[in-house]
Amino acid sequence: MNILHTESSMNWGGQEFRTVLENLYLNQHGYQSWLLCHSDSQIYKKGKLLGANVVAMDLTCSWRIDTAMRIFFFCKKNSISLINSHGSKDSSLCLMSYFLGIPLIRSRQITNPIRKFFSYMHGCTHIMVAAHAIKNSLLKAGINENKITVIGEGVDLNQFNPAVDSTYLKAEFGIADDDGVVVNIGMIREDKGQIYFLEAARIILAHKKSIKFFIVGEGTGNKKLEQQLRALIKQYGIEKNVFITGYREDIAAFTHLANVIVVASISTEAQSRVVPQAFATRRTVVSTDIGGLTELVKDGLTGLVIPPRNAAAMATAISRILEDKQLRQKLENNAFELAERSLSFDTMMKRTIELYESF
Repeated sequence: MNILHTESSMNWGGQEFRTVLENLYLNQHGYQSWLLCHSDSQIYKKGKLLGANVVAMDLTCSWRIDTAMRIFFFCKKNSISLINSHGSKDSSLCLMSYFLGIPLIRSRQITNPIRKFFSYMHGCTHIMVAAHAIKNSLLKAGINENKITVIGEGVDLNQFNPAVDSTYLKAEFGIADDDGVVVNIGMIREDKGQIYFLEAARIILAHKKSIKFFIVGEGTGNKKLEQQLRALIKQYGIEKNVFITGYREDIAAFTHLANVIVVASISTEAQSRVVPQAFATRRTVVSTDIGGLTELVKDGLTGLVIPPRNAAAMATAISRILEDKQLRQKLENNAFELAERSLSFDTMMKRTIELYESF
């Protein structure tokens, strides 16, 4: 079976990383898979470094007939059995191939309001979504339930586990053995809620100095928000306790370093790759009640859930976990069991392949 992935995004985040990992997995397990993306995009550059089978094509304009034809001819040349499109622009560009007989699965991994329901209803064979919250929004629009499959996030249990070595990070950032460590991971964007994470850090550090806070990621576009966060850290005088690391490859080590992983998102989030990664590493998650996050983070069972845009509630939840070892161990054990049982990347891909082979 030959499978074509398309992605018009120019950035590099959870959605793009998942797409690259799917491409790699398919090519390693007896399938042929290609990933079409823009040559200047981060997914093309990072994907190439990771060994993905990336092919450069300009997907930035939704309705270029010549690009749509190039995609169709690529499919014919390479005997493509199925297309999996991941962005709105590339999905539009794949319509010609779909109407000419090539099955098209549309993937959706964000919970933003859906404006073009017609394209989901009539412009694809099937829809694969990363959370039940996304499925519910499609159902409300009148899309047939049989046309939607939920396949949530998965984690590589060989990469993320309690045995990961993070000791070198303590030396790099001057972390004492008795310091608490709180980590937020992801691209620095307004919807990721890092401004509230920073405010929660300020609240906690006002009365407890033995905690280190990390924002692991970099800003997108002109990096205006990242610059704003750095300025606030300096303004608050908490430079010795709060770090913005920039882009890092060693996410597994930062996850292991943490006592608490915070998902501070205020919109767009499905399930977040960060959550199963934390679960598999036996780390406690504090998460906002946004999108599909609470499909994995069950309050008081596998983590603590807080309202979005509420730094005070975030600070309280973080402090509660740091101070209550028994609660922390309970949450970590429950989350770890869930990850081992049903959140592996291998399980996710087996379900994905089963869906592909049904067309």
